[in-house]
Amino acid sequence: MSISYTDWVGYAQIMAQVGFVSSTFFGFLLIYLTMFGVTRSFGSYKNFLILFPTVGVFFATVEVVLYPNVYSHNAGYIYYSTARPFGLEKEAVTKLMALYAGVFASTVSILAIQFLYRYWAIFHTTNLIYFKGYRFFIWVFYAVSSGILYGVGLYYFERIDDYAIKYLEKDMIEKYGVDFSEIAGQAQVAYDENGSLRWWNLCNTVNNTAILFFHFSVITYCTVWMFIEMEAKIQMLSKSLRNLHRQFFKTLVLQIVTPTVTLFVPISIIIYLPLFDMEIDLPTGVLLCAFTLYPALDSTVVMFVVKDYRIAIKSLNFTFF
Repeated sequence: MSISYTDWVGYAQIMAQVGFVSSTFFGFLLIYLTMFGVTRSFGSYKNFLILFPTVGVFFATVEVVLYPNVYSHNAGYIYYSTARPFGLEKEAVTKLMALYAGVFASTVSILAIQFLYRYWAIFHTTNLIYFKGYRFFIWVFYAVSSGILYGVGLYYFERIDDYAIKYLEKDMIEKYGVDFSEIAGQAQVAYDENGSLRWWNLCNTVNNTAILFFHFSVITYCTVWMFIEMEAKIQMLSKSLRNLHRQFFKTLVLQIVTPTVTLFVPISIIIYLPLFDMEIDLPTGVLLCAFTLYPALDSTVVMFVVKDYRIAIKSLNFTFF
């Protein structure tokens, strides 16, 4: 007897709403405190403390507009939405689904750039000139470009074709009560009926892997070397700056654990599971719930760890910090 996954869709939508509200509240709170509440100057890093929660709020907003879902079946998955926001056509929603994925990649990219900034702030301070003034927008352009590359790759390499429909349609109707005429999105089936790899679909897996692995490698490299060498390097600084660097390092450590759990692990499960061609039916859309909570968690980490933010929050009578 087939098991319905419609309840899981409802749970995921509730989590998307929770993520939107929490990300909007904590994101704008962090932006407000950075601009008006914290008296210490963070230099060019202030731009990231504004940019990152801004992107996070946008990410959560797109999530709650589209309510994307994922269903994994054997050697395939479908990433889709049944929503038609603002009365948009199916093709327009399909492009918005690619946009949502692109914002995800841009978020990862900005996170990696933040780690690089903190690494250079300790070991190569002269390089911080590349974050000042108009040069900061080069990094913004880079993050946007990463998102475009990710989203465009998804849009073109995972267009829903006849074979994907044939492979997934029966189970989509049984599990979710929808057919392909009702949905917008992308789909991947790793193997054809002869067991051969469907390389066009797998080009997206390669594209995703290249983008995510590169940025995760930057994050890991910077974290490891800061952990090994930071204490020796900051001894020459004033006590105030030493404490600030330690606080931001703690922030970054939490910022690598949090996205690993909420971003990298869920997306890895989704994109690599089809390669194993196991006999499974999973409502992997529930993993997207972790995406919706990440922006709020990231903003909370900064405000909880960095003392200047705790002081600024207490001045607003938010004593739970």
